[in-house]
Amino acid sequence: MASDTATIVLLFNTLLIAAKTVAMAAAAVFLAWAGFLYMTASGSPRRMESAKDAAFAAVGGLAVVLLASAISGLIQRAIPIGNP
Repeated sequence: MASDTATIVLLFNTLLIAAKTVAMAAAAVFLAWAGFLYMTASGSPRRMESAKDAAFAAVGGLAVVLLASAISGLIQRAIPIGNP
């Protein structure tokens, strides 16, 4: 029974690490894209606002992923695995 639980926890941790890695890479790409949009806005308020919105969305998405990772860690520490 404990080995089944340990296997599930290991799988969950592996998936969480993979998701966090992909999210951080995606956030970096979207932040770079937002920077490009901002630099090429040529003073247009509409395009500058669009770039700011893209940057805010990238940072917000990264915050959600990091918060999910932190909550997962708190839950795993709060629930003893393998102890009756």
